[in-house]
Amino acid sequence: MKVYTVHTHPGDADPMENAILIREGFNFWAFLLSGLWALYHRLWLGFFGLVAVSFLCTFAVELFDGGPEMDFALALVTGIGFGLIANDLRRRKLAAKGWKMVDIVAGHDETDAEHRCFERSKNSRLRVPHAMSAAPSTPSTGSPSYP
Repeated sequence: MKVYTVHTHPGDADPMENAILIREGFNFWAFLLSGLWALYHRLWLGFFGLVAVSFLCTFAVELFDGGPEMDFALALVTGIGFGLIANDLRRRKLAAKGWKMVDIVAGHDETDAEHRCFERSKNSRLRVPHAMSAAPSTPSTGSPSYP
């Protein structure tokens, strides 16, 4: 089973209508098409980071007089690294835009996970009491303050 995080925008009238599911783990398409994947998801800093790493790899190949094997190895390592962090970059971008991660669901594929998520939200309204989410953390209550 695949695990997905569910992100909603709190300003929407029905937050689950525009919910985004992002799969946990390695992203094969980000590994295979790193730069294009970053541009498609509008991850500008990720794209420019890939370009910078590519220039550094090219410089390293020239500096150490490496051949095509070294060039391939560095490109492979860069692709694997980007594939591992790609979905986390999407989550950070959504969080910066005000989206909230409201649930974690598992399913055989994304459609199955969506059905489970909507069924769960219909039954329990995501189990987040509004009073607790709005209550500020204070030193007098002893609860820690997290950013």
